[in-house]
Amino acid sequence: MAADTITLQELKTGDIMLFSPTDEAISKLIVFVTHSKVSHTGMVDYNPAYIINEQGEGAMRRLLGAPGERTIYIRRLKNAPDTSKVVDIAMEYVNEQLPYPKSNLFFLGIYVLAGEFIPDTLTGELIKNLLRVVCYELIKLVNEKRFPGVDTPMVCSQFAAFCYDQTALKYGPEYKIHYNEKVATVPSLIRTILDQLIKEPEKTYRLDAPKKGLLGEVEEELMSAEECCGKLLEHLTKNRLMEGASPEAADGAMKASDEMMAARPTKVSDEVIAAVYQYGRLLLALFGSKELGEDAKTVSAKEIQEVLEELLRFQETFVTPEDLLSNTTNLEDMGILTYTQEDLDRYK
Repeated sequence: MAADTITLQELKTGDIMLFSPTDEAISKLIVFVTHSKVSHTGMVDYNPAYIINEQGEGAMRRLLGAPGERTIYIRRLKNAPDTSKVVDIAMEYVNEQLPYPKSNLFFLGIYVLAGEFIPDTLTGELIKNLLRVVCYELIKLVNEKRFPGVDTPMVCSQFAAFCYDQTALKYGPEYKIHYNEKVATVPSLIRTILDQLIKEPEKTYRLDAPKKGLLGEVEEELMSAEECCGKLLEHLTKNRLMEGASPEAADGAMKASDEMMAARPTKVSDEVIAAVYQYGRLLLALFGSKELGEDAKTVSAKEIQEVLEELLRFQETFVTPEDLLSNTTNLEDMGILTYTQEDLDRYK
């Protein structure tokens, strides 16, 4: 049984750190749509008072925040001989200044899609607004070639998962993180879409995302990412009756919501199919595996199929902080990190 707490002195280089959300709407929305209590991921540095992670400035090494600033859950890979090797690989990205793709926006885009399927309601309109912002930011990054020579710009949980994957490839399978069957929300949506496309190969789909030729005009019309996330979070929270509820009532609302989601029709709407395609196309263009190509008003089933099949290969794209917290079979719960300012000062 895991201890309730763990101290700085007890941390091991390469331990995974999962952080509770900040007051930012994007952080809170990640927690909401992934049904989690964590929104950010990092790894313990060689010095236990420091964290290696992806954030706004890119891949970086930084001192832990003030004691009590955020709750930090610690997970440790079982039976791994030397997880400092994971940090060795992570530091290569820090030294290369691996960029961070616009906070957690891209991560949020496909999870909002997978979680809500864009219903024809106010919720749907708010989701579409957020997706427009996500697609817009992706287009900007692709057009500006902001990541020349970088194969895999990543967000925080993807970064940790990727570093462990790379260590497993280099040093052995004992460094591989294994996930349970719950890590399938987004891949399941993509596979469901692919099944539909096979049944309707001649169908075409209309695209509504911002076009790269209209970026200046779109930028003036779009709300900020934080504003979009805030409005969507407020609406979803009210829908789930969680605002001001007791923990027991909140858990009950969440379970009822999960049951409703599980009972959704398996057929995906044309609108969601087009949005997933646009998101995947832009993400793959950013990763450098596909050219962005020309703007179009419609797309064929075959074109969508090609993009989604390639998107499925980027497994780390679908790893969330919640997955690393709760949905693995070989990460051990080491407890909640506890430390004082004196502890931090001692390790500086």
